Amino acid sequence: MQRIYLNDDWYFKAQFTEDLCGPEADLSGTEKVRLPHTVRETPFHYFDESVYQMVSGYRREILIKDEWRGKHLLLTFEGAAHEARVFVNGVSAAVHYCGYTAFTVDLAPYLVPGEKQVVAVRLDSRESLDQPPFGHVIDYMTYGGIYRDVYLEVKNPCYIEDIYAATPDVLRDDKTLKVDVTLNEMAPDLELSMCLDTWTETAPEDPSLLQHWDFEPEKVRFKTSCLTEEVNGAYLWSTDYPFLYVLTVTLKQAGQAVDSRQVRIGFREISFEKEGFYLNGDLLKLRGLNRHQSWPYVGYAMPKAPQQLDADMLKYELGCNMVRTSHYPQSQHFIDRCDELGLLVFTEIPGWQHIGGTRWKKIAVRNVREMVTQYRNHPSIILWGVRINESVDDDAFYHKTNQLAHELDYYRQTGGVRYLKGSHLYEDVYTFNDFIHSGHNRAVTDRDKAAPSDSPYFISEFNGHMYPTKAFDDEAHRLEQALRYCRVLDAVEGSEDIAGCTGWCMFDYNTHQDFGSGDRVCYHGVMDMFRNPKLAAAVYKSQSDAEPVLEISSSMNIGEYAASQMGDIYVFTNADSVRLYKNDLLIGEFYPDEDRFGSMPHPPVIIDDLIGDQLTEKEGLSEDAADRLKALFKEYTARGGELSPVAMARAAAFLKSRQLTFEEAAALCNKYISTWGDSAISWRFEAVKDGQVTAVRVKGPAHERMLRITADRQTLCEETGYDVATIHIEAIDENGNRLPYYQEPVCFETEGAIGLIGPAMISLQGGCAGTYVRSLGRSGSGTLTVKDLYGEAKVAFTVELKG
Repeated sequence: MQRIYLNDDWYFKAQFTEDLCGPEADLSGTEKVRLPHTVRETPFHYFDESVYQMVSGYRREILIKDEWRGKHLLLTFEGAAHEARVFVNGVSAAVHYCGYTAFTVDLAPYLVPGEKQVVAVRLDSRESLDQPPFGHVIDYMTYGGIYRDVYLEVKNPCYIEDIYAATPDVLRDDKTLKVDVTLNEMAPDLELSMCLDTWTETAPEDPSLLQHWDFEPEKVRFKTSCLTEEVNGAYLWSTDYPFLYVLTVTLKQAGQAVDSRQVRIGFREISFEKEGFYLNGDLLKLRGLNRHQSWPYVGYAMPKAPQQLDADMLKYELGCNMVRTSHYPQSQHFIDRCDELGLLVFTEIPGWQHIGGTRWKKIAVRNVREMVTQYRNHPSIILWGVRINESVDDDAFYHKTNQLAHELDYYRQTGGVRYLKGSHLYEDVYTFNDFIHSGHNRAVTDRDKAAPSDSPYFISEFNGHMYPTKAFDDEAHRLEQALRYCRVLDAVEGSEDIAGCTGWCMFDYNTHQDFGSGDRVCYHGVMDMFRNPKLAAAVYKSQSDAEPVLEISSSMNIGEYAASQMGDIYVFTNADSVRLYKNDLLIGEFYPDEDRFGSMPHPPVIIDDLIGDQLTEKEGLSEDAADRLKALFKEYTARGGELSPVAMARAAAFLKSRQLTFEEAAALCNKYISTWGDSAISWRFEAVKDGQVTAVRVKGPAHERMLRITADRQTLCEETGYDVATIHIEAIDENGNRLPYYQEPVCFETEGAIGLIGPAMISLQGGCAGTYVRSLGRSGSGTLTVKDLYGEAKVAFTVELKG
């Protein structure tokens, strides 16, 4: 199989005109672009979603070699939003009505004499289209553009059209591999052979991990051949050890290879049952987040590296074992990376609440077919979503979508995200958006009141719009968002009949005027739009043991709080305990709160005493007297310097017994609680695991501020098109703590072999921001310069061309 990526040398016109399809088009009104491409770059916020709704045009010339004539020339668009009509040499060759699945056009019937052939695309990205997800309001922007890869495959007259590999029986040494191989057409004297090899990016330290199997060839008797093989000794694919294998299928005619195709697979067994989710026979609680496929400025149009980075963040930075691709199929690059990481995926057809008419439903059913056939070889995918997200019941429609998914994939279960309790269930799993928690009520809905008692049950969304949180909100607000995640995660972990949950959502995203905060941003994420973590992100990360986690809910600045009362300090950690020091004086050692969050793998640590033994050691009070005085201090500061009548009576009796005046007690309170005027105060938090300090954080007044700039990588590699690096920017103090109210502007300059995505000047929000740099199609070095009001920093890059 020969695959040629055609991501460069496209011409884009914001308004489609027929002349784009002709052999000698006037290109004066066009822009030369590289794919992935967005029809309109947008501001970060405060913009009208109509700016990307247009009927635009793309054009490219393709040079056809003489030896290709007489063969199939399959041009595949991985994603073109949203109605794409493809013209080949001026002739309409195909139309596709989904912006989230791939489609293929055979160029061969439309070739003209000469090597130069013209492909043009009329792309309609208007939200008035009669196809999913359109028809009513949508809580996310849909953008437009040829925003995924485009490639050409040159095939012989008879070729392998599709491979479907499944592993229905893996819990034995002799694992079963079932492969359906479909040809485009039948021909005489055909034979199929298969081999299986360990997939690896680098040579493993243990050579025994490299495995190879050859299988006996089989004669082709039908257009679809159903092959079954026993594979002895293959390793299982799991969330901890995601072993992958490459299956190579070769088609021979009269003994000569005429086509070959590879798919990457994993041996694993999955099942949702009433008591939860099973992976390879073991019960696994699912914990994850929802993900949109969007970025600032360019919407959907990002290449491989940022797609992969999102999967890495979900797995490693957020400690998730699952992601839901809300509300549509997402990039193959992203799902490929989920395969490699062992990150489980729930993917679904496009849509948001609205169900359209007959034509609309036919397209939705077609979306099911495309989703399942294009993604079914990914071992990471564990559930097909075959309902329109949060739609009402439509029995006939959903009977079709569910039945089709099962016909196309015998071994995966189906679900469909609803907000309805007692909804009609055609699918295998009742997937429910549970937004019951509002801060002071129960964390999750009683599952037996939401779903049939004997059905598997999964919470597909929670939190989100119930408590939007910006990175620059005050500490109390940011903490409450984190605690809401704690309460729901704890309730789900403690339930014996909830398979798991995916919170809403991974990061903030642009949305329509009907939603968000009026600035076209939904601030529902545990990260901001640049993927900078909010406090709630630490809740997720602390549930993993991959690396030490120590995140403090407070800056320890009393002026941040009403009445200067900080209240309880929450520490999100996976440590056994946390030690707190005040100016090197040990205040105490604190332990995870098993009482309030006992079902979480790692409950937060609550620090409710900032005085420790100082009243006994420095003021000579007994332990009982010190505890009583601390309680009075707490109420006194919480009530703004007052006490309730009952507490006043207790205080008077206590002070009389200790021969203290009220003024003297208030002075002690200011000394040990308020710490006003104490500029030298420093708080040190130490995470302790197995008796060893694994992480340290220091909090205190910020005397310095600086920008911390990190790039996900500094070598950009062009293989199939341009490459992108993600830049995170964070304002920090001398102890590495984020400065959440630093909102100053930063400027960007690029030179050399890289360019900038987005504006050259932005302002930090919540003490953080980001940008993106892209390769420009030439090898060499490049430099990104980041400037703020106080200085500048440079980040060096290298660009390599491997295409």
